[in-house]
Amino acid sequence: MDISSAANVYLRQLGEARPRITELNSNIFTKGGPAPKSLVEISGKRKSGKTFLLMQIIANCLINCDVILINISHKIDYQIFGKLVQDAVKNTNPNATGVQLQEICENCLNSLEIINCFSSQEVRMALKALDNHILFDNERISLVAIDGLCEFYWLDLPQNVRIRKYKYYMNILEEINKICKRFYVCCIYTVDSSFLKNSYAPCKAINIDHKLQLKCLANGKRILNDEEIVIDESGIKFK
Repeated sequence: MDISSAANVYLRQLGEARPRITELNSNIFTKGGPAPKSLVEISGKRKSGKTFLLMQIIANCLINCDVILINISHKIDYQIFGKLVQDAVKNTNPNATGVQLQEICENCLNSLEIINCFSSQEVRMALKALDNHILFDNERISLVAIDGLCEFYWLDLPQNVRIRKYKYYMNILEEINKICKRFYVCCIYTVDSSFLKNSYAPCKAINIDHKLQLKCLANGKRILNDEEIVIDESGIKFK
């Protein structure tokens, strides 16, 4: 016998009503987009293209659903992002007129809510808002995107207290994972690769469904998950 609370039944029904991004038309997810309740980690060193990749994925998702972007790093280039949205709209509406494309682009941009955070306290407040009312009130939200997940690590270090980067990362991710599982949404976030190293064991770990690892080599080549890519104004493409 399966016994569920009324709240869990409601959240499951709400989750099942959310648009799916599993058929995400993107050259990044070659086998379709991430499933509900999944975590997508975009990692790399500084200037490796993490924010650009996140912008491209968001642009493609806005065709199908509403998106919440928790903007921590403040590296989003809105002019480039607008171009990525336009390209995504054109690719999915090849026969639309110019007026129709403009209207669709405006609808996509209206489907994005940006929450700017300037401290870890504001990040916690943003996550609490998601958990308490934002995801309750809007069943079209299928993606929560976070740019710069561990941006405030050094500011959060208590005096004379050392918190391992990996542990700090896992503590934040644990709260995000609970929200994703509860509301049947996907979370895609960027994180500096230095936070992924766990030199100490045992340590709690969270299952990450998709790992997108970006590297910028000394010869100028860029790598995504061991495949060479190029980055231009139209997005990230595999060579």
